[in-house]
Amino acid sequence: MQESWLSSVMLLVHTTLAERGLDADLIAAQAGVDPALLRDPNARIPVGPAGRFWEAAVRAVEADPCFGLDVATKLNPTTLHAVGFAWLASATLREAGRRLVRYFRVVSSVDEVEIRDEGALTWLIFNTEDGYTLPRSYDARIASLVRLCRAIAGPDFKPAAVRLRHQWPAASAKRLREFFGVEPEFGAREYAFAVTAEDLDRPLPSGNSELALSAEQIATDYLARHAKDDIAALTRRALIEMLPSGNTHRATVAQKLLMSERTLQRRLGEHGYTFANLLEGLRQELAFDYLRTGTHSINEIAYLLGFAEIASFTRAFRRWTGQAPSTWRDAQFATA
Repeated sequence: MQESWLSSVMLLVHTTLAERGLDADLIAAQAGVDPALLRDPNARIPVGPAGRFWEAAVRAVEADPCFGLDVATKLNPTTLHAVGFAWLASATLREAGRRLVRYFRVVSSVDEVEIRDEGALTWLIFNTEDGYTLPRSYDARIASLVRLCRAIAGPDFKPAAVRLRHQWPAASAKRLREFFGVEPEFGAREYAFAVTAEDLDRPLPSGNSELALSAEQIATDYLARHAKDDIAALTRRALIEMLPSGNTHRATVAQKLLMSERTLQRRLGEHGYTFANLLEGLRQELAFDYLRTGTHSINEIAYLLGFAEIASFTRAFRRWTGQAPSTWRDAQFATA
């Protein structure tokens, strides 16, 4: 995949400019962005023109510090293609965050979202591009993530803490505090916000495991088509197809991907994966989703995950959660 952004995300910048009475089409075109592409939800905007468009937009609004927040207020989860639908259908914020990290390359092939635990708090972090520190665009990124949380956790959600690498003018910082609901840390080492464990694990009324699974499959297929270099996405897609057969050996997956077993192992390692932990993680995620749907028996789930027998699945699930699958499932429905 060429380094790029999903067009619907860049359309938020265009819409915000237009609402301020500016010629958004002209600003986009002068930056090298075809305005027609912005209105195509499946198009992608190369990172060079996308960055220039952001820079031109900030100049056009005379570096208004609130511009990034205004862009974020235009975001709906569906702006993010299948990733947004997977987010909406997640059972908890923790699950939604993991899906965002896993599939964020659908939205951007240059940014990365990371989840990191620090004491009692869990941080969602935007890893910034080297040398790229346009503050207003990162205001929009962080504010957009908070807006996503409010879309499923309710409008009263507020982060436990916020970190911004840049400073804000004192005259405008009030609006920033009002948006986040907390006093941000300015001049921090990263762009991030924190969530408490209570907020992360609270069951969400919009959770729907069947829809989440469908959206994940669409996101996986999208990456497999558009990001030929995303070896983790390609391997996950192959595994999802092969799990019910039980034939999930590394050599078989490598053959399906038309590469040697050694090449598959090397390419996964270059991106911080091993075949074993990718398979283990996929089985764990799918197990949670299948159990939450309530439409499959434990035996059926064991088969769908490629386990030779139910006892093997039960042992694996106890290793993941400390509970039997049936006990875990009953607890989910008890809190629904």
